[in-house]
Amino acid sequence: MNAMLTTGPGRSPAADQLAALVVRNLRTSARVPQLLMFSLTMPMAMLVLFSQVFRSVAAGPGFPPGVSYIDFLTPAMLAVSTVMAGTNAGVSAAIDHTNGLHDRFAALPMRGALPGVARTLNEAAFTLARAALLGVAAVVLGFEFHGTAVDALAGIVVLAVLAAAMSALFGLIGDRLRRPDVVQFAGMMVMMPLMFVSSAFAPIETMPGWMQAAATLNPVAHATDALRGHELGTATFGDTATAVVAAVALGAVVTLLPGIARRVRALVAR
Repeated sequence: MNAMLTTGPGRSPAADQLAALVVRNLRTSARVPQLLMFSLTMPMAMLVLFSQVFRSVAAGPGFPPGVSYIDFLTPAMLAVSTVMAGTNAGVSAAIDHTNGLHDRFAALPMRGALPGVARTLNEAAFTLARAALLGVAAVVLGFEFHGTAVDALAGIVVLAVLAAAMSALFGLIGDRLRRPDVVQFAGMMVMMPLMFVSSAFAPIETMPGWMQAAATLNPVAHATDALRGHELGTATFGDTATAVVAAVALGAVVTLLPGIARRVRALVAR
């Protein structure tokens, strides 16, 4: 841990500390191969099951014409798997509290936000790995990418920003609950509406009115729409901007919330 205090020539202490934290997170993940395996393979299993069980949805009247269900589902699974993996950041944060590492971080001369940033970068790396594996599985099932290289790049940006927002959200849950088992249950309660109150598995137009309204506030819904548009080659700049802004807004609210809560408590205590 003292290695975090050393800096290389020409680099800032914060950059070296962040690099050390990222390497530490990656090594921690590698030491739990079972968790790593499930994190990477579960989305592929869901893709196979959902694409076969729910493919009759493509015959419904509200389904986009000329689009196969595997083409409809694959972008959604990229977004959904990013949400699912976000719970890992929450569990990781809770473990740091349980084993006393969080208190150790607080005692070190480094910025308090760096552990959270390191978790975000760790999740971003695994997000790209999952996207690659899902892409291979989807192609085997008949998936076709109809966009351009620019669409692919824009999709990666949308995924990376969504991963950062989910890492911040579930990291906050882990910091507040501080017990890995409780964080897993709480994460499921947050994860389910994010996944299903969206256009991930069926068009939003087929849902009840109140659910359609809720979906307009769901960053996962906007990310799914943008990813699907880029996959089909029909996305606009507005689709991408909306997805990015929605995810950034969620991340900003989650990041600022603890500070706001502290100020409110201080005002009440006066």
